[in-house]
Amino acid sequence: MEYNWERSLPFLHIDVDTANKLIRKVLNCESIKSITAIQEGCRTSNYIIEIDKKISKYILKIFPDIYDVYEKENNLLNLLKKDIPVQKVYNISKSSIISNRTFGIYEYIDGETLGQAIKSGYIVEKQLVKDVAKSLAMIHKFKFDELGELDKNLKVDKILPPLYTWYEMFMGENFKRRLGENTIREINSIVEKNKDILIDLDKDVSLVHGDFQGTNILIKDKRLVGIIDWEFAMAGHSLADVGQFFRYKRYFNKDLMNIFEEEYNKYSKNKLIKEWYKIAKLRDLVNLIQLISAEEEMPNKYREIKEIILETIEVFRI
Repeated sequence: MEYNWERSLPFLHIDVDTANKLIRKVLNCESIKSITAIQEGCRTSNYIIEIDKKISKYILKIFPDIYDVYEKENNLLNLLKKDIPVQKVYNISKSSIISNRTFGIYEYIDGETLGQAIKSGYIVEKQLVKDVAKSLAMIHKFKFDELGELDKNLKVDKILPPLYTWYEMFMGENFKRRLGENTIREINSIVEKNKDILIDLDKDVSLVHGDFQGTNILIKDKRLVGIIDWEFAMAGHSLADVGQFFRYKRYFNKDLMNIFEEEYNKYSKNKLIKEWYKIAKLRDLVNLIQLISAEEEMPNKYREIKEIILETIEVFRI
């Protein structure tokens, strides 16, 4: 589950002195006891910082130069905080000591990512699936008239074309080189056979997290305690989040899928479609196509993504 994936953007390394300069005035603290880099993630540079106060830990997040969606993320967290477990944002600032980058100080949520837990031997259980299903239903209750990217005020500011066109659009030369023409033909055939269903997905546009996978789901004592990193949130398809959660089929048996369906439908006005799992996999396929089509060479990441793409194609052969 995203183990050893190469980063899309370089990690910005800082020391305790730099961290102190960034947060001292904001948190009104004397000094930092420790700073620990968080290795998971592909774009932002994240640290756990510990200080001498009643609330002793925070997350320091340093955004990349090209990052401009922190205001959107902040507004999303304020919108969602009553319904689902998300971080508080204590401060967003810029600083010349990190090349005028933007940084944020976020609440530290005690727990570990789902990816970390599984790597340590955790087996996904009923209660976590119920927690996730309910939280996704709460996220997806926010509706939009059009499919697209969100601005800082959570309004659609870039309308996207129909979903069924995305697959061919993203399968360029890099995809062809890494997976071959036969895979492209097979995916195009699957999309054509399911075109009407994909068109129907465009008619129900919801708020979606956009990166709902193991590194962004925090758990503790086998319960969901946090959903983090909302930079890819958009007005999209609810099955996009579902497909990302179920991306690694080896962690979910039929009973867990049934539990998810029952719990999601309990809290959602829009019930899951009959073949929701299969179509969620198809919706996630377009995300995987984008990921493996990048210019950079990332052998660990692409090896795993290729395996999932081929597994997804196999689902539609049955």
